[in-house]
Amino acid sequence: MNSQISIEGIPNIPFVEASQDVGEIILAAIESAGIELRDNDIICIASKVISIAEERVVKLTDIVASDTAQQIHQKVPRKDARIIQFIINQTGKDDASRVVVQDNYIAGGLPNGLRLTSAGVDKMDSETVILLPENSDQSAKLIGQKILESTGVNIGIIITDSDGREDKKGATQIAIGVYGIPPLRITESLMDDGKKSMTEETLCDMLAASAALIMGQRGTNKPAVLIRGVDYIFNPNVGIKDSLNDLK
Repeated sequence: MNSQISIEGIPNIPFVEASQDVGEIILAAIESAGIELRDNDIICIASKVISIAEERVVKLTDIVASDTAQQIHQKVPRKDARIIQFIINQTGKDDASRVVVQDNYIAGGLPNGLRLTSAGVDKMDSETVILLPENSDQSAKLIGQKILESTGVNIGIIITDSDGREDKKGATQIAIGVYGIPPLRITESLMDDGKKSMTEETLCDMLAASAALIMGQRGTNKPAVLIRGVDYIFNPNVGIKDSLNDLK
C-alpha cells in the first residue's frame, strides 16, 4: 500500500432517476469536473443510486405481512411488519431462518452470503422502501466496463451500503459489490521460526468505510467517491463472494 492515498467526492452528480445509466452519469460528472482518470483508480458508489436506477424502489402497499413477519414485528416493534416481510423476501427463505433478531437489531442473510442490517432494505419515506440491486457485482461491472470503453482506463468499482452491528451504535459503510479490485488484501510474512504467516484484510470494506467519510448519509448528494493511490492488481473476474465466509 502506498504511504498516501487521496479520497475525493465526484461533484455535480444529479439525483438519479429510474432507468438512467449510472455509468454515463458518473462519466459526465467526471468530465465536468476536469478529473483525469488513471488506471487502478477506484470509484465507490452508494448502492441506493444503483437501486433507484434499476427500479428497485417499491411501495409498502404492494406487500402483505405474513404471520412470520408479524411475529418478528412483535420482537422489533419499531420496524413495520411490511418492511420485515421485504427483509424476509430478500433472504430467499420464507421461514425467516436467515433473519437475525437481537433486542432492537434485525439483520438478514442474503442468498449470495452477505449478512446486512435489515437485509439491505432501506426506508425511503413512510410508504416506500429501497431494495438492494439484484446483483451488485454485475452493476459494478457494467459501470467499470462503460468507463473503460469511454476512457480506455481500468477502474475498480465498489458498490457500498450502510450497515450496523448489534454490539455498536450507529452504522458504517461496507462493500456489497465489486469489479476490478480484489476484495481481499492478502499479505504473507515470515515468522521468526521460518514459517510463513498469511494475513487477510477485507480491503473492499476498508475502502467503502473511507468513502463514507465523504459520502455522508442519504440527502448529502455525494453518492460517488474517487479513491487514488491504492496498490492492487486489476482483475475483472473478482466478486464480493471472494471475501465471504460460507455461513449457510
